[in-house]
Amino acid sequence: MKKLKPKRKKNASENYDPKDWDESSVTEVIPEPRMKTGLSTSIRLPASMVNKLRKIASRKGDIGYQTLIKIWIAERLEEESLKKAI
Repeated sequence: MKKLKPKRKKNASENYDPKDWDESSVTEVIPEPRMKTGLSTSIRLPASMVNKLRKIASRKGDIGYQTLIKIWIAERLEEESLKKAI
């Protein structure tokens, strides 16, 4: 992806003119790759449960309730995997 730099405009109210672009000062822009480490999923929770999660998450260091859910799921998965290993 290339980004063109416009030449200095005389008046900001002037219309766009392709001749204003200086092709000699083309700069290549490379976007950062997006991290695809997770899988998006959704679940429906009662509003009362989400409110409780938000309160608990706030008390635990001002983290988001979705982060709290991920932490709890990870902890439980670890417990369950240890049980099966025994």
